[in-house]
Amino acid sequence: MLKVKHSTAATGAWIKDKWRKDRSLGVVLQVDEQTNMMFVHFPKIASSSWLVWENNGHYKVINS
Repeated sequence: MLKVKHSTAATGAWIKDKWRKDRSLGVVLQVDEQTNMMFVHFPKIASSSWLVWENNGHYKVINS
């Protein structure tokens, strides 16, 4: 089985959430490598949340 390598986001990067359909573009405010989480703010829905930092295809890095 092939495992596709997805790029991970850095602080300040814009990402496109591909897992949930109610969120679109978000900006990464903080990355915590110890817990493998990143804090992302989604301006369109005025919400912030912690997401898994290791990219398994659930988000796409727009810029870094």
